[in-house]
Amino acid sequence: MATRITITDTGQTQTLNGPLAPDTPDDSLQRISAVYFARKVTTDNGTRVSFTKIDSAHVQQDHQNQNIPYDSILGKTVYLIMETSNMQTLSIDAVIRPSANTMTENTDTLQLMRFVSPDRYEVQRLFTVQVGNFDALNNRDGSHAHYTNLQADHINKAIIKLQLRPDGRATFDDWTRRLANGSINLEVAVERTDNNACAYKDGQEEVNGAGIFLNDDTGRFRVVNKNIYNIHHGSNTYNTLPEISTNPSRRRRIQKVVNAHSTEVIFFYYDQNDNEHRICARTKESVTRKRRVNTIPPLAQRGALSQTIDFTANRAAGEQIDAHQLLVYANGTLGDGATDKWYANQPGNVDLVDMDILANAGVGPQIFEAFNYNQNGVIIRYGFQHTRRRSIQPDLFAGFLGSLAQFRQEGHNHYIVSQGFSYSDASCYPSAEHVNGEAGDLNLLTTQENGTNTILSAANFDYDNAVILRNILYDFGFILGRSENFSNTANASTADNANTRLPHTIHTATPRHNNHLHIHGFAQISDIYV
Repeated sequence: MATRITITDTGQTQTLNGPLAPDTPDDSLQRISAVYFARKVTTDNGTRVSFTKIDSAHVQQDHQNQNIPYDSILGKTVYLIMETSNMQTLSIDAVIRPSANTMTENTDTLQLMRFVSPDRYEVQRLFTVQVGNFDALNNRDGSHAHYTNLQADHINKAIIKLQLRPDGRATFDDWTRRLANGSINLEVAVERTDNNACAYKDGQEEVNGAGIFLNDDTGRFRVVNKNIYNIHHGSNTYNTLPEISTNPSRRRRIQKVVNAHSTEVIFFYYDQNDNEHRICARTKESVTRKRRVNTIPPLAQRGALSQTIDFTANRAAGEQIDAHQLLVYANGTLGDGATDKWYANQPGNVDLVDMDILANAGVGPQIFEAFNYNQNGVIIRYGFQHTRRRSIQPDLFAGFLGSLAQFRQEGHNHYIVSQGFSYSDASCYPSAEHVNGEAGDLNLLTTQENGTNTILSAANFDYDNAVILRNILYDFGFILGRSENFSNTANASTADNANTRLPHTIHTATPRHNNHLHIHGFAQISDIYV
């Protein structure tokens, strides 16, 4: 007797004994040859689509071209692809289950979120899909007509778009708590919806029952815990996040998947054609919130001194750093400079990530390159000058990365240079608004495009492109800003010949804001479960 596995209406699988399948080893077999998880790839300006396998046999790489020891992340959106032959228009049932009880305390099939319409995912355990149906490729307008190669290249595929998560936050938190720092292999069982026989993989006979995929060393699908940010180019029609303005149309650009049991954050960017780019990974640190206050407490009330951060070498090398040193106490931070400032601890913590990915240890007034991502048509390049305030909240970092990616993709080649956000302890001497990684300063853009700074009234100030960048930053969530009123008849732009100001900013001349753009007031990013 042959062993066969079948999928029940509940999505569970049962092992049964049945007669041997007929021996029909020819090319006319109805066959499910491959089942795999994938990411979508578009080419030819978004008119052709293909799928890249993501499993242990097709290892992915990070922004440093290092192999990633897993394939996907809980909460991430992926495609499930079933390649078939001689099965056009037939339907296939599929279930996804963990290979061990690590995550759910059993190996029962999982309830996951399936894409069913441009603005809705629905929890399902049993996924039924028709071969040659392309609804999983619909954009927010309900169309996939922009893909011209579907009939030629994908007519024999069954395609499901899904998110690797349950429908409730409580269940998700249970899964992530159990999984912790480990990983789980997910395997897929498939069979014809009509329960008729078909062949699996390279089998030479059609059999009744289900075929199992991703369950051996030829390819496993390894899933882990991470925090995720999904960042969308403004022209990406697959961004289904809510509209927040209709005139002009403006849509939220970023969504996050909060994972309470991981400190690693992965930033994904989806370009104008919906290609996925794994930009970078950062570790978030939870630190006590700070607020600058007017009264500096006496030494006895500051608590124990835990850290002294000295900037003598930086200042001696020519860096224009205001703080001489930071004295981090148990109850706050004292900024030692021309005028001492006290940053008192506040209730609660804030998550910060280090923006200085390249971590150049040098000193001096030059620009220190912090990141240079250049892959598959997406460039994100930025640096720091005259600052060691290089920490930022993950939400703001997602908006910053998205803004720089879109600005560059729209044809602007400026090197973006920052004058700082906050220090790693959440203080920001001498500023008040930069506390807790909540605000940042950017060098003004110049016609040389090389990141060196200028002032609003200089001939090399690139006003037109500064306006474009400021509007993109606004669209990605940096709602508020500070600059100064000015007029400039010396540069090439005529739009600033009369008294003007950069958009989405208020006039702030004390302290001066004529040599940088200050951005803050970031719009809250919604968790995927909100």
